[in-house]
Amino acid sequence: MTADDLTLAVLRRELQSLVALAGSAERPKPDVINPAEHAMAGHEWRITQEAPFAARPPLWIVRAVDEAETRDCVYVAQPDPYVIYDWERELNFASMQPADARRLAMALLAAADRAEHLAADVPRLEDRRTA
Repeated sequence: MTADDLTLAVLRRELQSLVALAGSAERPKPDVINPAEHAMAGHEWRITQEAPFAARPPLWIVRAVDEAETRDCVYVAQPDPYVIYDWERELNFASMQPADARRLAMALLAAADRAEHLAADVPRLEDRRTA
């Protein structure tokens, strides 16, 4: 692609990709720090999913709890976008070992990168087939 082939849409997509990459380069601070009296005291990250078809945007919750018996895991609540939850009572948390959580996070980053490149119709070097 040459500079003459660039359109405003291509530039916007590339800028969105760069902003997303920059946003994933630094670890985010927790959105909430649950106090000691909370059922899952500790740090909590909340990720609102863009879902125009949902009545309310689904909210993913990721927790690292402080309790000695359970602090060796990461806890993730995956919402159903078709259900309106009482966020404090109805979510089911899946526990993950930190190594598994890191692999999941890296797979999500890799898949997001690939999806953005495909949507922008910009080939990635690692996707080239070798003969």
